[in-house]
Amino acid sequence: MTKMTRKLILAVLTVVVTVATLGTTTFAWFTLTNTSVIQDFEVDIIMDAGIEIAVDDLATLPEDLVWRTTLTTADILAYLDAAYGGQPLFTHVTSQDGRTFRTLGIGAIGDITTSGYVEIPLHFRSNSADEIAWDQVSLTSGVVQYRPAVPFVDSLGNPRNTTQTYPTDAADAMRLSITGMVDPGTGPEVTTHVYENPALNTNTVLGGLSAADLTNGGIGVDGAVNFYYESTNTLPGGADSVTTVSTVTSIAPGVGLKVLTMTSGQSAIHDQEYYGTIVIRIWLEGWDAEALNGILGRTITTGLRFIAAA
Repeated sequence: MTKMTRKLILAVLTVVVTVATLGTTTFAWFTLTNTSVIQDFEVDIIMDAGIEIAVDDLATLPEDLVWRTTLTTADILAYLDAAYGGQPLFTHVTSQDGRTFRTLGIGAIGDITTSGYVEIPLHFRSNSADEIAWDQVSLTSGVVQYRPAVPFVDSLGNPRNTTQTYPTDAADAMRLSITGMVDPGTGPEVTTHVYENPALNTNTVLGGLSAADLTNGGIGVDGAVNFYYESTNTLPGGADSVTTVSTVTSIAPGVGLKVLTMTSGQSAIHDQEYYGTIVIRIWLEGWDAEALNGILGRTITTGLRFIAAA
């Protein structure tokens, strides 16, 4: 394959997400009355080294793609408005692979859903770069003091009561995945990488759970499940048989994770030699230990950077 000097091809993608409750605020994300919407969304995607980008549905005809070297906030908002029509974008969902999503609280694993999370499909084309790596990521939100409605044990094992506040960070419950075709015919082909925040003083790492027992003797494991139990005197459905997707908590700058191998011979269709697509998915993981009411009404910022793969 044609290789090129490693260069930054995508500047920081900044997504500002305001998590706001639209229904009755009850006890945890597991209760089905909590949803959220995007209110602020700031994006700058700048291409380099002869690479162009478009944001649109993957089924969009080549002649209908609008190719740019920079995608602005207006471009992304226009896509989201067309794709989602102003409906609430975030509810508490869960995923076993970062691509397929299920509801919570209904049976052991919940029903498959196509709503409650955000998908952003990106198209790439170039005459020089043929592979893309995910080089940098951040999920941040300001730490806010939260006073719980019931006493419970937080994810770090600290008892929390109703008379004092404790620090929460909404970004700790969020996940971000990137799916693309990698090394078709010789490697893993469709590949998904999922990121969650590393362990901090407000966060524990959920990672991948396989038939995990979150019951902890019937009172729920520390964090959101125990919060739910203390609020309702029961556990959310499926707490004893959860499977969640494996995650990474860091990405090495300058090395990254390969997320796309572009197809060659695309000049006749896409006007450049190489073409490919990825899908970015952003969601609030309902089984995360930080997924309780303390994250409602917060602003979350996610940043991404991509480089030409070595």
